[in-house]
Amino acid sequence: VDAEWDIIYDKLAKIVASGANIVLSKLAIGDLATQYFADRGLFCAGRVEDGDLRKVAKATKAQIQTSCNDLNAPGVLGTCGTFEERQVGGERFNFFQG
Repeated sequence: VDAEWDIIYDKLAKIVASGANIVLSKLAIGDLATQYFADRGLFCAGRVEDGDLRKVAKATKAQIQTSCNDLNAPGVLGTCGTFEERQVGGERFNFFQG
Protein backbone atom coordinates (compact mmCIF):
# COMPACT_ATOMS: atom_id res chain seq x y z
CA VAL A 1 0.00 0.00 0.00
CA ASP A 2 2.84 2.39 0.84
CA ALA A 3 4.38 1.68 -2.56
CA GLU A 4 1.16 2.82 -4.26
CA TRP A 5 1.18 6.09 -2.31
CA ASP A 6 4.84 6.56 -3.23
CA ILE A 7 3.95 6.19 -6.93
CA ILE A 8 1.14 8.74 -6.63
CA TYR A 9 3.30 11.28 -4.80
CA ASP A 10 6.16 10.69 -7.25
CA LYS A 11 3.86 11.55 -10.17
CA LEU A 12 2.58 14.67 -8.42
CA ALA A 13 6.13 15.75 -7.59
CA LYS A 14 7.20 15.30 -11.23
CA ILE A 15 4.37 17.58 -12.37
CA VAL A 16 5.32 20.25 -9.83
CA ALA A 17 9.03 19.93 -10.68
CA SER A 18 8.24 20.49 -14.37
CA GLY A 19 7.46 24.12 -13.59
CA ALA A 20 3.84 23.88 -14.73
CA ASN A 21 1.45 26.37 -13.16
CA ILE A 22 -1.73 24.90 -14.64
CA VAL A 23 -2.67 21.23 -14.99
CA LEU A 24 -5.63 20.18 -17.14
CA SER A 25 -6.86 16.61 -17.47
CA LYS A 26 -9.55 14.73 -19.36
CA LEU A 27 -9.86 12.52 -16.30
CA ALA A 28 -11.11 13.53 -12.87
CA ILE A 29 -8.45 14.94 -10.55
CA GLY A 30 -8.91 13.63 -7.02
CA ASP A 31 -8.98 15.62 -3.82
CA LEU A 32 -5.47 14.53 -2.85
CA ALA A 33 -3.93 15.81 -6.10
CA THR A 34 -6.04 18.97 -6.07
CA GLN A 35 -4.86 19.82 -2.54
CA TYR A 36 -1.25 18.86 -3.34
CA PHE A 37 -1.24 21.22 -6.32
CA ALA A 38 -3.05 24.01 -4.47
CA ASP A 39 -0.54 23.84 -1.60
CA ARG A 40 2.19 24.43 -4.19
CA GLY A 41 0.44 27.22 -6.09
CA LEU A 42 -0.77 25.21 -9.10
CA PHE A 43 -4.26 25.41 -10.59
CA CYS A 44 -5.76 22.14 -11.78
CA ALA A 45 -8.96 21.18 -13.52
CA GLY A 46 -10.22 17.73 -14.32
CA ARG A 47 -12.90 16.38 -16.66
CA VAL A 48 -11.87 18.85 -19.35
CA GLU A 49 -13.56 17.99 -22.65
CA ASP A 50 -11.19 16.57 -25.26
CA GLY A 51 -11.97 19.33 -27.75
CA ASP A 52 -11.34 22.05 -25.16
CA LEU A 53 -8.08 20.40 -24.10
CA ARG A 54 -6.90 20.30 -27.71
CA LYS A 55 -7.82 23.97 -28.26
CA VAL A 56 -5.89 25.05 -25.17
CA ALA A 57 -2.90 22.93 -26.20
CA LYS A 58 -2.91 24.47 -29.67
CA ALA A 59 -3.30 28.03 -28.38
CA THR A 60 -0.55 27.67 -25.77
CA LYS A 61 1.74 25.49 -27.91
CA ALA A 62 1.62 22.71 -25.31
CA GLN A 63 1.76 18.99 -25.99
CA ILE A 64 -0.96 16.79 -24.50
CA GLN A 65 0.73 14.22 -22.27
CA THR A 66 -0.30 10.68 -21.36
CA SER A 67 2.29 10.21 -18.60
CA CYS A 68 4.31 12.22 -16.13
CA ASN A 69 7.61 11.25 -17.75
CA ASP A 70 9.55 13.69 -19.92
CA LEU A 71 7.62 16.75 -18.76
CA ASN A 72 10.86 18.73 -18.85
CA ALA A 73 11.51 17.97 -22.53
CA PRO A 74 11.59 21.06 -24.77
CA GLY A 75 8.20 22.08 -26.16
CA VAL A 76 6.09 20.01 -23.77
CA LEU A 77 4.74 22.82 -21.59
CA GLY A 78 2.76 25.61 -23.18
CA THR A 79 2.68 29.26 -22.20
CA CYS A 80 0.18 32.07 -21.95
CA GLY A 81 0.41 35.64 -20.73
CA THR A 82 -2.39 35.47 -18.18
CA PHE A 83 -4.75 32.86 -16.81
CA GLU A 84 -7.94 33.65 -14.97
CA GLU A 85 -10.84 31.57 -13.70
CA ARG A 86 -14.12 33.51 -13.82
CA GLN A 87 -17.67 32.83 -12.71
CA VAL A 88 -20.12 33.65 -15.51
CA GLY A 89 -23.69 33.09 -14.44
CA GLY A 90 -23.83 29.64 -12.87
CA GLU A 91 -20.68 28.34 -14.56
CA ARG A 92 -16.94 28.79 -14.10
CA PHE A 93 -14.75 29.42 -17.12
CA ASN A 94 -10.98 29.43 -17.55
CA PHE A 95 -9.50 32.21 -19.67
CA PHE A 96 -6.04 31.89 -21.21
CA GLN A 97 -4.77 35.12 -22.76
CA GLY A 98 -1.61 36.16 -24.54
